[in-house]
Amino acid sequence: MSNRKLSDQIIEDILSQIGSGQLGDGSIVPSELTLCTTYKVTRGVVREAIRSLDAKGFIRVSQGMGTIVAPVHQWNVLDPVWVSINSNVSLYDYLQATREMLEPEIAALAAKNATQENIKELQDLLDLQINCLDGPNVIADIDVAWHAALSRATQNPILNNMNSLMANLSIKIRIEAAKLPEAVEHASYWHGEIMQAVRSGNSDLAKAAMRMHMNQVKADLRIALQTI
Repeated sequence: MSNRKLSDQIIEDILSQIGSGQLGDGSIVPSELTLCTTYKVTRGVVREAIRSLDAKGFIRVSQGMGTIVAPVHQWNVLDPVWVSINSNVSLYDYLQATREMLEPEIAALAAKNATQENIKELQDLLDLQINCLDGPNVIADIDVAWHAALSRATQNPILNNMNSLMANLSIKIRIEAAKLPEAVEHASYWHGEIMQAVRSGNSDLAKAAMRMHMNQVKADLRIALQTI
C-alpha cells in the first residue's frame, strides 16, 4: 500500500473521530509516535496526514501544545473527505438553517428566469418522484435532482454550485427521510406547489411555497433522525 493511501486512512479515521465527537473541539490528537504505532507507518506518513488535516482547518499544530482539534468555525465542512464520512447528521441544524435562507430565494429567482425547458424538466422529475416505487436511495436522488433543476432554472451558476454543495452534505439525511412514506408525499406536494408558482412566474408565491416546504422538511427530518 502506498504512503498516500496510508496517510489517507489516518486522515479519514481522525475526521471520523472528530465528526462523532470522540475528538471534540480542543481535544488533543494522538501524538506522532502513537499514530506511527497504531497504523504501523513511518513518521513521514503521519506528518503528511497531519499537514493535510491542518490545511483543511480541522486541527491546529502548535509548539509546546502538541496537536489539537481546531475550533468548529475553522473546519472546512465542505471538504469532500469530511462530507463523505460525516454528512451530515452532526451538522444537520447548520445545513437546515442554510437551506432555509437559500432555497426560498432560489425558488423566487427561478420563477423570474425559468425557461420552458426548465419547467419541463421540473415536471418530469416531479412525475418520477410521485410514481417512484424504488427504495429510499433512488427517491433521495430524485429529490436532489429536482432541487438541482430548480437551481438551474435561476440561470445563476453560483447558486447552482451552492445547491450542489448542500446536496452533497444532505444526501444521507435525505435518504433517511425517504424511508418515511409521509415525508415523500409531503415533498412531492410542495414540489408541485413550487413548480406551479415558477410556471406562472410568481416569485412571491414560489418563495412562500418553498418556505412551507422547508418547514415541512424540518419536521419530517426530525422524525427521521430519531431513528438513526
